[in-house]
Amino acid sequence: MTAGVSAVSLWADWHRPDSILAHDTLPFYASADLRPRWDRVSSVLQVDGFEFTDQRKTAVDDRLLDSGPTVVNLFFAGCVSVCPVSMDLLRTLQANLGSQAPRFVSLTVSPLTDDVRALADYAGKFVLPKDWVLLTGHPQAVEAWARRSLYSDITKIGPDGLPPHTERAFLIDRGHRIRGIYDARSPHEMVRLRYDIARLRQEEAPAFADQSISPSSPSEVAVVVRR
Repeated sequence: MTAGVSAVSLWADWHRPDSILAHDTLPFYASADLRPRWDRVSSVLQVDGFEFTDQRKTAVDDRLLDSGPTVVNLFFAGCVSVCPVSMDLLRTLQANLGSQAPRFVSLTVSPLTDDVRALADYAGKFVLPKDWVLLTGHPQAVEAWARRSLYSDITKIGPDGLPPHTERAFLIDRGHRIRGIYDARSPHEMVRLRYDIARLRQEEAPAFADQSISPSSPSEVAVVVRR
């Protein structure tokens, strides 16, 4: 297959309407429209790399995602409405999963005020487990990762003058691909997230035994979509 024909095929695959009823695996979310996809392009598009700092002053990069399913959410320490509800539900889910819990990561959308000390205080206030990772970083880096990887505009200040109340939680696989998006304010959505974590664990076990996650080459994908 020539490069031109392959690109056309990938483009058609990307735009093909698809139904969740036609698949028995979790979808991929690889564009700002947040549409679930199963095509070849979406299956190789990853979240961007990052370099942040956690609540223990430890430098953290995107290798954090390598170990398996990771749940990522956005928050800020000064939030008194949406974020506490989301954190409580996510913490309850993590506790209920026990040894099967994935890694939970929370990235502040207000890095200018949420420094390392603020993150540590927040973890104590909400009694987050020791393995919960809270991240902050350079404002431009945080904004770029939230916008490009999580499709979230964190610069749009609300009518209350505060950062956006970001209610989404994201399920990311060990291939650094988004496999689920959830409303972290909803107990029903947490049930769906719990189910999807189990499905992803089952999917990843055989998929990574032979290291085969890329059905299309990066060069072919670049022809079809730019992130």
